[in-house]
Amino acid sequence: MSSTAITALHRGRAVDPGQVLSGPLCGVGLSWLEPGESILLEADEVEHTVFVTAGGGLATTEDTSEDTTGDAVEADEEVVEVPLAEGTALTLPLGGEVTIVAGDAGMEYFHAVLAVPRGGTR
Repeated sequence: MSSTAITALHRGRAVDPGQVLSGPLCGVGLSWLEPGESILLEADEVEHTVFVTAGGGLATTEDTSEDTTGDAVEADEEVVEVPLAEGTALTLPLGGEVTIVAGDAGMEYFHAVLAVPRGGTR
């Protein structure tokens, strides 16, 4: 018997794929942000990927640079803004942080969360 699962993703409903998959994918969901609404994504022990399915918005983060030893160094805390439109994907690797703000029409997005093994680095 197959362990295949078919799940209808409705806005705001997160799914735990760990019930079927054995890989690092630990959460998926389809969400909606009202115009001007924001979320903060932090990649402390997990990584994130977001795919905009409708509407649009803006992703903001502080620019960081790496010195010659590979250590992150603040680059005068310059804020980087990236427009998000339908069909845009955003990935947030371990250690990153981003704020997503919905535009005037709101924003629907598919969000996947991936577990990172303890001590895992890129």
